Amino acid sequence: MATKPKVAIACQGGGSHAAFAAGVLQRLLGDESARFELVGLSGTSGGAMCSALAWAGLLIGGPDDAVRRLGAFWRDLEARAAPDIVANALGVWYTRLPVNAEISPYLYPPIAEDRLRELLSEHLPFDALPDDPQRRAHPALLIGATDVQSGDRLIFTGEHLTQDQLVASAAVPPLYRAVEAEGRMCWDGLFSSNPPVREFTDLDYDKRPDEIWVVQINPQYRRELPESSNEIIDRRNELAGNLALGQELYFTTRINALLTEHKALAKRYKPIKIRVVQIHVDPREYPGTLDYASKFDRNPALIHALMRSGRERAEWFFDARSDWPREGTAPHCSVYVTRSQAMSGID
Repeated sequence: MATKPKVAIACQGGGSHAAFAAGVLQRLLGDESARFELVGLSGTSGGAMCSALAWAGLLIGGPDDAVRRLGAFWRDLEARAAPDIVANALGVWYTRLPVNAEISPYLYPPIAEDRLRELLSEHLPFDALPDDPQRRAHPALLIGATDVQSGDRLIFTGEHLTQDQLVASAAVPPLYRAVEAEGRMCWDGLFSSNPPVREFTDLDYDKRPDEIWVVQINPQYRRELPESSNEIIDRRNELAGNLALGQELYFTTRINALLTEHKALAKRYKPIKIRVVQIHVDPREYPGTLDYASKFDRNPALIHALMRSGRERAEWFFDARSDWPREGTAPHCSVYVTRSQAMSGID
């Protein structure tokens, strides 16, 4: 019988679009869980919520509980009551206006943060988690955030994870104020680690993954040149998130390359295969566009379509459709450009 691969799953952030990652995790931890050994989870922003919910469910009640918590969290996040539907629609409409002003979150109550804390208190009860840090370390959990003042790339781990740390990972300005965690003022991990990957190479050797599966939310490629203000903001957000991801993946592939050149490194590191599955939504299920504004959209139709697509696409992690690098995913090389030619080469 073939040995099951040890796998770490990394979930990129992207607001409501992270519902796709929730669907992926539901399928992998449910129907497909016997096909691999899960040794780690990581995430940033919405991806952090998905990874942390799955991790907590596994610790508290097992795979079925993890699947249930993911579904319940996103279901409660949806705009269903009449006032919430109206507020959600107005918010998305405003974000799509050709011209709009960003307002400091310090000028109004932190409604988004308060709502996220309510959801986490309901679906991720920290008092129900094991007290023993060793029990909380398997599977490993890595949550990415950014120190606003120092610019440090922050990684919070499952052994001592708190609600403040998790909320800090999702504190995207100007929707959120900076969130204090462990004496640091934090913004969303989008700016530095989206999601954490390279720390998986430092897990205990027997828990180190053979493969890292990345759920990529931000598209790498856009056919049209952004020209409107909203299109530019959307593309800027995508590139910022994927810049961090590309650096994370490059670190891992660089270790793989060094292992082939320097055999002595095998005492500390081992080759790790990277697989990437990108966000997708069937236009027949949700005909809207996955633009920047839709990342703030809690329309049940959007969230359902993304979760359903995630459950379908999870199967890709088991075959060549998820091989990385490939066209359209986070890049693995730089492009050196001269006047006469352009050539690709690994840094």
